[in-house]
Amino acid sequence: MKKKHLYIGLIIAFLACYYTFRNVSIKELSDALSSMHYIYLLPALLFYVAFYYMRAVRWKYLLLSVKEVHHYRLFSPVMIGFMANMLPARLGELIRAFLLGKRENISFSSSFATIVVERMFDMSFILLMIGSLLFLQPELSGNKRALGDPAMIEKIVMFGWIGLAIIVLFALFTMLLIYRQELVISWIKFICRPFSESMQTKVLDSLTAVTEALYILKDFKTTLIVILLSGVLWTFSLLTYYPFYYAFDLQYLPFSSLIILFILICIFITVFPTPGFIGSFQAACMVGLHDIFGVPEATAASYGIVTWAFSMGVTTIGGIFFIIKDNISMKDLNKAYS
Repeated sequence: MKKKHLYIGLIIAFLACYYTFRNVSIKELSDALSSMHYIYLLPALLFYVAFYYMRAVRWKYLLLSVKEVHHYRLFSPVMIGFMANMLPARLGELIRAFLLGKRENISFSSSFATIVVERMFDMSFILLMIGSLLFLQPELSGNKRALGDPAMIEKIVMFGWIGLAIIVLFALFTMLLIYRQELVISWIKFICRPFSESMQTKVLDSLTAVTEALYILKDFKTTLIVILLSGVLWTFSLLTYYPFYYAFDLQYLPFSSLIILFILICIFITVFPTPGFIGSFQAACMVGLHDIFGVPEATAASYGIVTWAFSMGVTTIGGIFFIIKDNISMKDLNKAYS
């Protein structure tokens, strides 16, 4: 199964790279890269480090219903986990949950449950960004060429509505888990009746762990803090890409174009999983910058290469640093998904 994921990812990566670079010559790419203003890597680095730091801080509050953990102790699992997300099948979340459980003596299911809740907040804020475009640019809903190619904008909006439906359903299920747990357990037991007793036990144990993690949402103050921290960290993530606008002399584009580009990157690396996000990341930049906003293909391709290499480089260096610092072996990491 792991090999199958790898092969599929490599095929997607090849097709995405072909789409991105099919009309770009090596000379055009070289000229665009050589004319880049590399000084703007410094502010991008600050935003990127702040993004990961705020993730650790937010995770601390999501863990309060399980155990109180200082956010400094969470920075290592966050960096290693996100580095591992570049592997096929996105194993980073499993590794992150495993490392936290091993370090803080927390069950894997409880640790992983907090990551599920975390992702719910992440998806909500991506949808909020799509909604902000519709609020700030109402002409988008009329399919007018306000921010770029109307067909592509329409697909982004459609993704937003689909995502909103998923979030609403998940939120309803969350409320039932918190306030009507017995009812949900009875439903799950009924659905799992065809399966073995051991499988039913695993499902119910996982459900109990998720419910325990969700109890934090009963605390209004903590929930509000998590919401605010989510807004801050996703703002940092968005702003990470803005200095590269200046690096490639794209500052003439409206700031709303950055939101669209950012949303496309999130969509592409999620829908088209590739090892290390190779291909899918660059294709998103080509669609966002060239297809929608008319940026020259060589510049759009160069932007995709540099921002990808920068983000992967920072994440990889950070992950390796904490693997060495915490004396974590490959055997330990393999245990996370074995």
